[in-house]
Amino acid sequence: MSKHPAFFAALLIMLFSLSLAGCGDNGDDMSQAEVEYLSHIDQARFFQRQGELKASTLEARSAIELNNANAEPYFIIVDNLLTAGDAKSALQQVNRIAEELGDQAGPRTHNRIALIRARAKMLLGRADEALADLETLRDPDRTETLQAATLRGDIHRRAQNIDDGIAAYQDARDIDDQAIEPVIGLSRLHWADDNPEQSRALIKEAEEIDKQDPELWLWKAQLAHSQQQYEKAEEAYIRALEDIGQYDVMTYRKYTTISALTDVLRQQGKSAEAFVYEEILAKSAPGTIKSNFEAAQTAYQEGNLAEAARFLEENLKQAPDHTRSAALLGMIRFRQGRVSDAEELLAPLADGSAGGGINRLLAATQLQLQKPEEARKQLERMENSDSDPGTLALIGISALAMGDTDTGRDYIQQSLEMAPDNHELRFRYASWLVSQGKTNEGIQQAERIKETEAFGDQARALIIKAHRDAGNQTAARETASAWVKAAPDNINALMVRGDIALSQGDVEDARQYLEQARSVADGNPGPDIALGVLASREDRREDARRHFKTAVGLAPNNRRALKGLLDVTDESEGIAFLRETLNKHPDAAGPRLLLLEHALRENNMDEANTLTAPLLEREAPDTPAPAERLVAGIYNGVAAQKIQNAPAQAKAILERAQALFPKHEDIQMQTARLHLSQNDRQKARSILDQAKVDHPDSARPYLLEARYEVSQGNTEAGIELYQLALEKEPSPQIYLNYAQTLRKTDQPNKALETLKSAVNDFPDSAAVRLGLAVSYQNQGENEKAVREYEAVLEASPNNATALNNLAWLHHQSGKPEARELARRAYELAPDSAAVADTYGWILFQQGDHSESVTILEKAHQLDPEMQEIALHLAEAYKATNQQSKAKAILEKM
Repeated sequence: MSKHPAFFAALLIMLFSLSLAGCGDNGDDMSQAEVEYLSHIDQARFFQRQGELKASTLEARSAIELNNANAEPYFIIVDNLLTAGDAKSALQQVNRIAEELGDQAGPRTHNRIALIRARAKMLLGRADEALADLETLRDPDRTETLQAATLRGDIHRRAQNIDDGIAAYQDARDIDDQAIEPVIGLSRLHWADDNPEQSRALIKEAEEIDKQDPELWLWKAQLAHSQQQYEKAEEAYIRALEDIGQYDVMTYRKYTTISALTDVLRQQGKSAEAFVYEEILAKSAPGTIKSNFEAAQTAYQEGNLAEAARFLEENLKQAPDHTRSAALLGMIRFRQGRVSDAEELLAPLADGSAGGGINRLLAATQLQLQKPEEARKQLERMENSDSDPGTLALIGISALAMGDTDTGRDYIQQSLEMAPDNHELRFRYASWLVSQGKTNEGIQQAERIKETEAFGDQARALIIKAHRDAGNQTAARETASAWVKAAPDNINALMVRGDIALSQGDVEDARQYLEQARSVADGNPGPDIALGVLASREDRREDARRHFKTAVGLAPNNRRALKGLLDVTDESEGIAFLRETLNKHPDAAGPRLLLLEHALRENNMDEANTLTAPLLEREAPDTPAPAERLVAGIYNGVAAQKIQNAPAQAKAILERAQALFPKHEDIQMQTARLHLSQNDRQKARSILDQAKVDHPDSARPYLLEARYEVSQGNTEAGIELYQLALEKEPSPQIYLNYAQTLRKTDQPNKALETLKSAVNDFPDSAAVRLGLAVSYQNQGENEKAVREYEAVLEASPNNATALNNLAWLHHQSGKPEARELARRAYELAPDSAAVADTYGWILFQQGDHSESVTILEKAHQLDPEMQEIALHLAEAYKATNQQSKAKAILEKM
C-alpha cells in the first residue's frame, strides 16, 4: 500500500459530500471514478459473502487503483486472508494499515485493527500477544465488546486455559444471550474439561438458537468423530461443508474439514467416496504442500538430503510461510554444513512457535557461525530454558565461547545433573576442562564415561592427554599400559601407547606398539601415518614414503597422510604420485584439491579448470558440492600469495574465481583489495557495491573501503564507512578502528563515547576495555582509566599493555604496587621499548639506579628515536656517575 500524506482524508471528504448531496439539488454530481470505486467495494463485499474470495480480492484491488487513500478495500483483503487461513499475511497487511493511519484512526477503525490483530495472532499461536491486543480497544460498542469477549474465549480455548475461556465465553453470553459462538465455545471447553453432560446440554442450547449454524455442525461432527460414531460424523461434516466448502479457494478450515470427512468415510469402508475427496485435497495448494512435505520426510529419513530439500524448496516457493517446510529445510542445511542458509531459514521461527527443538537448532547454528552471544540470548528467551537439559547445555556452551567461564560451567553442570547419560556433552565438557588446565576435574568427568561404548576410547585417550599436559608422564604411561593390557587388540590403545613411548624417547618401544596397531588396523590409515612420522623423524625417507603411500592408498582424502607424503617427497615425485592416486580413485577429492593448488601456483589455468570441474559437480542444482568451500579457499589462498610478487597472475586467478563463485565474499574482498592496491578505485568499488548487495548484513565491504580511505588520508570518508560497518555488524575491532580514526581527526570526546558504547555492547572484550582505558588516560581521567585497566586484568591477567599502563598510573599516584606491575609487564613483553622504559624509570624513581640503567639501556636500543626514553637513560647515567654517557645522549638529542 502506497503512503499517502492525508490518508483517509479523501474518504471523509467524500462521505461529507455525499451527505450534502442528499439534501440539495446536486445529488447526481458524483464523479465517474467515485461511482466506480463504490461499485467495486459493493462487489467485493458481495463476492466475500458468497465465498468467492478471489473475485472479492480482485474487486478490492480495483477499488484501490481508483482510491488508494481509503482503507476499506484493504480491510476487505485482510478479511479474505483471515478466512483463507493466511494469518501471517493478514497480520502484515493490517499492521501496514495501522502504520499508514497513525493517530488519524478513530475508535471504530482502531478497534477493527485490534480485533483483526488478535484473531491473526491467535491463529499463529501467539496467545499472550493476541490477548494484549484486545486490551487496547477504545470505548468499544456492544458489537465490538461481544466480538472481543468471544475472541478472548477462543484464544483461551486454543491455549487450553479452560477456566479463563469459560469466563470469557460467559461474558459474551451476558452481552448477547442469542449469540451462538460463545455457546459452542463453552460446549467445547466443558468437553475438554471432562464434563460431557454440560457440553451436550450446551449443544442443545445452541440448536435452539440456530440449528443450521455451520460451526455447530462442525463441532457435532468432531464430537461424533472422536466417539467413533462415524455415520453421524459423516452427516454432520457434510452439513458443515455446505457452508465451509462454499469458498472458491482451499481455506485452512475447508481443508481440515474435508480431511476429517475423508477419514470418517474410510473408517466406514467407503473408499470410493473418500478417494473423491482425497483427489480434491491433493489438487489443492495445501494438498500439494502436504504431499511434498511427506515426500521430503521420507527422503530425509532415507538420508537423501538433496531430494528432501528439493521438495521443501518447492513448498516454500508456493507458501513462503510454511513453518514445517522451513524448519525441516533448516535442519537439512545445518546437516549439509550450510550453516548461514540454516540460520536464515530458522531465525524467523525463533519466536518459539516452531518448538524448542528449532530454537535450539538455531542456537547451535549461531554457535557454528561464531555468534555465541546471539545463541545465548536466543536460548535464554525460550520458555523453561532453566529446566530443559538440552537448552541448559547450549547456554553453557555459548557462555564458554564468550569467555564467561563460571556461568558456562554452572549451566553445563546443571544440564549433566538432569541428564547424566548425555555422554557427548560430558566428553566435550571434560575436554574443555583439560584444555583449561583443570586436570583433575577433566579426568573426573572422563572417568564417568570411559566404560561407555560410544565414548569409552575417547574418554581414555583424554585422561591420558590430561596427565601428559599436566606433566605427569608416569601416570600417562601407566594409564595407557593398563588400557593396552585390558584391550590388546584395540588400535586406539596401541596408538596412544606408542605415541607416549615416542614422546619419551623410547623409539623401539614406540615402533613395536605402532606395528602391533598396524596388524589390527583393518583399513585404518592411522598406524601407517604414525610410522611414517617416526621414519621421517629418523630421516628414513624411503620408509616414510612407503608408509605414507600406504596410508594414502587406504584413505586418499586423509589430510595427514597426504601432507606427510608431500613433506618427504620431491615435488615432481609427489605430484606424480597424486596423479597416479587420482587415476585409481577418481572420486577422491583430496589428491584433486592438492593438484588444483599446484596447478594454480604454476599458473596452469587449463589444468586448474580441468581439476575444478569435477570438484564442483552438484548432486542437486540448489545444493553446493561438498568440496565447493575448499575449492574457493584454494583459489583465494593462492591468489593472496601471488598478490605481492605476481599481481597479474593473482588477478587472473581471482577473475576465474569470481566466475566460479560470484557471491563468495572472501573472493570479492580479495579482488577488491587487489584493485585498491593498484589504485583502481572504480573496479574495487564496483566489486564492493556488489558484495553489499550479495551480503546485506555483512560489514566487511564497508570495513575494507574504510581502511583504504583512511590510508589515503580521507579520514572523513573512513569515519562514515566505519559508522555503516557498525550498523551492519558491530564488533570490537570495528569499534576500535572507528575510535582510532576519530582520534586522528581530533575528535577525542567522540572517540571516548564510541568506546563507551563498545564496552556496553561487548562487556567481555578485553581489547575494547583496554581501548577505553587508554582513552580515559589520554583525557586525564586517571581514576576511570585505572578502573578499566583493572577490569582488563581481571579477565586477562597477562595483558602486558594493561599492566604497563596501570603501573605508570599507580606510579604517578605514588602507589607501591606500581613496581610489581611494571616488572610483570616487562617479563611478558621484554622487547617493548615503552614497557621497558616504564619499568626502568619506576626502578630509577624508587632509588634502584644501577638496576634501572640496564633496563633503560635496553629500552633505548629498542627505540633510539624516542626522546623521553633517551632522557630517562641520561638521568640514570648521571645518577650512576656515567656523565660521559649521559652527555653523549643529550648531545645526540
